[in-house]
Amino acid sequence: MDSLLIVFVIAIANLITRFLPYFIMPKEIPPFINYISNILPNVIIAMLVVYCLKDVNMLEPFYGLKEFLSILVVVILHISIKIPIVSILGGVICYMILVQKVGI
Repeated sequence: MDSLLIVFVIAIANLITRFLPYFIMPKEIPPFINYISNILPNVIIAMLVVYCLKDVNMLEPFYGLKEFLSILVVVILHISIKIPIVSILGGVICYMILVQKVGI
């Protein structure tokens, strides 16, 4: 019986947290949220570039080649397609393939 009560309380809490924003938030989107939604993809790309370059060792052979190739893929995708999620995912996939599968 206690387990059923726990599941019921968790379900009610989940419903409240899911539906409460619809009642609290105004019908018009605040300008701050619009600003965040416009700037966030570029911030994510910048964060991924910093993460990509943080461990570059300039003393080993082919220094930073896989990182710079991944950055080049991001730049090419971002300029040609202009869809931020494609640029982000393309750069991440390229970087992961180069780091894990290619021996450079």
